[in-house]
Amino acid sequence: MIDRDRERLLAGEVERIPRRPEIVESWRRSRLSGVDPDQLELPQARPEENRFSRTATPVLEAAADALVGADTSLMLTGPTGTVLWRWTDTDELRRRLDRRSVVVGTEWAEEHVGTNGIGTALETARPVVVTGADHYSGALHGFSCAAAPVRHPMTRRVLGALNMTCRAEDANPLVRPTLLKLVREIEAELYGTSSARERELFRHYLSARRRSAAAVVVLDGDILIANRAGARLELDHRAWWARAQDELAGATEVTVPAGPDGPEVRCRTVTSAGRTVGLIVTVPEAGERPGTPARTAFAAAGASGDGLADTVRRRLGAEPLLVHGEPGTGKTTLLAGLGLAVHDAARLPGTGLPAWLDALRQALDGGSAVALTHLETLDGSACAALGALLDDRDGSPVRLAGTWSGDPAGATPAQQALLDRFGLDAVVVPPLRSRSDEIPALLDGLLDELTVNRREPRPRLTPAATELLRRYPWPGNLRQLAGVARWLARQDRAVVDADDLPARLRAATPRTRLTPMEAAEADAIREALRECAGNKVAAAAQLQIARSSLYRKIREYGL
Repeated sequence: MIDRDRERLLAGEVERIPRRPEIVESWRRSRLSGVDPDQLELPQARPEENRFSRTATPVLEAAADALVGADTSLMLTGPTGTVLWRWTDTDELRRRLDRRSVVVGTEWAEEHVGTNGIGTALETARPVVVTGADHYSGALHGFSCAAAPVRHPMTRRVLGALNMTCRAEDANPLVRPTLLKLVREIEAELYGTSSARERELFRHYLSARRRSAAAVVVLDGDILIANRAGARLELDHRAWWARAQDELAGATEVTVPAGPDGPEVRCRTVTSAGRTVGLIVTVPEAGERPGTPARTAFAAAGASGDGLADTVRRRLGAEPLLVHGEPGTGKTTLLAGLGLAVHDAARLPGTGLPAWLDALRQALDGGSAVALTHLETLDGSACAALGALLDDRDGSPVRLAGTWSGDPAGATPAQQALLDRFGLDAVVVPPLRSRSDEIPALLDGLLDELTVNRREPRPRLTPAATELLRRYPWPGNLRQLAGVARWLARQDRAVVDADDLPARLRAATPRTRLTPMEAAEADAIREALRECAGNKVAAAAQLQIARSSLYRKIREYGL
């Protein structure tokens, strides 16, 4: 098997190699980088002690005592894969590692070495286990390596990787949870040693991010924290910090140009004892206006205020636009609220394909803006027919949007060929659980519509009931929230407390609001369960966690 795999590798037939998808993808990247699987050539770098290594090393030295007798090695690397520190349990393993230059100062980036624990964990920013012939280089087939990235506990930037290595014949499935436990301990220690100023800046970052979907950057002379949109701004860190101390010093909130051709940005300084200690920079979405609440229609629909609606309006027209998100997030209502005529693909079985396409053609010929909803329901022949209709109109001005429930990455080849006609710049409608602070306003908008003709006052939620609704994961999104609104509208009581809410809803609500990391983990579990059709054994295998851990997290997160 190994020889055949290497023959396929050398022949460029990586997709025929019967290995885990993450290993096959790594082998493909390694081959494209020009790595020689028969030669192990390691770049050398001079490891420099830094705050990360100074903080992590004592944690690992304490853990090493518990690993004596396990015939394993611990390694800490920097963000480029340079080994900063190594501990090895036995002389035999130490000699084997030395012979392969697995020593302090060598660099194990995937682009140089090919598939290996350190390099692949850093490349994918995910934990990975690489055992025996999973290694791209034949020189490493005698080892089993488990590695995971270590992130800054506040900025979540990858600082380096932790690696555990043993002989391939000694590979143990319990290495991975042990490794992840050590990573958590290092990250906890990093948080504990963070300065009060860093924690204060991170608090301001989280607050700014919660208030807006805008690009957010928080910085001082040494630290820069940004969300994805903020990172794309590529602000000159030093120049903006100089501005914060000079022309912007003491500003509560001002709007300034980022540069000659750049967007206008909002700036607010963070002060302590009369001194500027940080700067908060935000760039709002086009159409977002400070102090302007979301329109009631869009609040009820669940689109995240004017910003998302204006984003869709701005992108319509140049080419067909795809709007996707989980079922029930309000995609169709958003497009209908912007004046698009809805042509629902889910109704095609009852209408018939010829009649459905003819109605669509007439709408487009008449100049109507059209929303093609539920594209994920189309089969291969319908996708081909719709694609041909759109191709016939290529070059004609058209305001056309399509909706897709779920992740478009799960499209069939025929569906993907259709989605290719909708351009790359898709709009994602976020799930309700990611914007829990909007739930009271959304619920108010829905209740306004349901109780408009009601004489008696509508029920009022207590703070405890409101907080429970914020914590609930809302798997059905706005559609489910509308059901809760209908239930509330039927109540004849003036006040609804947490204990008065439906038992099924209370039972599925976590006791505390999830942290961003917990929410991401819950999303990953939810997606795995969906892909595995609810099979928990298969989902646990896909997530590479124990079934007992999966069951516990399902209970904790109310999934």
